Amino acid sequence: MSSPSVPLRAILVFGATGRQGSALINALLSSPGIESKHTILAVTRDPSTPRAQKLIQSERSRRIIKVIKGNLNSPSEIFRQARELSPSGDNKVWGVFSMQDKDPKIYPNYLDSPEVKQAFGLIDESIKNGVEYYVYTSGDRGGNDRSWENPTTVPHFKTKYHIERYLLDQIKEQNSSMRWTIFRPTMFYENLQPTFDIKIFMTAYRDILRNKKCQWISTVDIGVFVSKAFLTPEEYYGRAISLAGDEFTFEELDEKFRKVTGKGVPVTFGVLGKTLGLAARDYQLMLECFRDDGYGADIEECRRIHPGMMGVEEWLRERSGYTKI
Repeated sequence: MSSPSVPLRAILVFGATGRQGSALINALLSSPGIESKHTILAVTRDPSTPRAQKLIQSERSRRIIKVIKGNLNSPSEIFRQARELSPSGDNKVWGVFSMQDKDPKIYPNYLDSPEVKQAFGLIDESIKNGVEYYVYTSGDRGGNDRSWENPTTVPHFKTKYHIERYLLDQIKEQNSSMRWTIFRPTMFYENLQPTFDIKIFMTAYRDILRNKKCQWISTVDIGVFVSKAFLTPEEYYGRAISLAGDEFTFEELDEKFRKVTGKGVPVTFGVLGKTLGLAARDYQLMLECFRDDGYGADIEECRRIHPGMMGVEEWLRERSGYTKI
């Protein structure tokens, strides 16, 4: 006698056409037998864009992925569509991947931040709709333990601190059975792409951090970590894990750039780096936080979980937009 089939679990993925959301979807699609385990409900503001259409360009991806047009300011409408597309037969969304874009504007009251409003609304709607598993990508603030108590002085780090707290508080207050996992990435390699604004940022980075090491990770690897949580949730329930794949000083990064591209880290005149604090105070505070406190991810533990994590040299060769030698 054949064993009864297990209902497909629907994963609602926010930011599906962005770096982290698309990385998660790619990681899930590369998992053997994913079509017999999950349906991916990919949320995007405009399903007609090339990025959204790329999600369903193959016959296999069209069987696994359903694209939902939605705005994080209206989570109830997104869940209405998601319930209709759920394959389980009970109009249920099993899992949610939550991430929100940071806002460069500094809000005196963190509750006024669109990032916080969207995250709080999504948490509320997930609990209301009986979501079983909620995975949120936040940001590291000094390591797995210290991040719980350290909002930092950086506005877009503080918002994530409060979102984490709200998630756990609402689960408790609503007596919800929703399980959760929080991933806290460090700086993204993708922030090193060859653009002029990155030249200004890296100039300030060099001058403020000097010989201080900083931790980095690729968004591709963030997607792999999140996919592992959805594929083997029992191993990740109730865990908050800081993520990093490499650690180096500016001088060490400069050496890696020269080895791969033949040129050092793109920078500009020092005086322009000093203007960062005037034009983007949030980023100035972030660099000062890196200098004074720093990230605290356990890279050895991260590599134990995901042995294939990219170092920055590998990322420069395989993923960056720089000309290689």
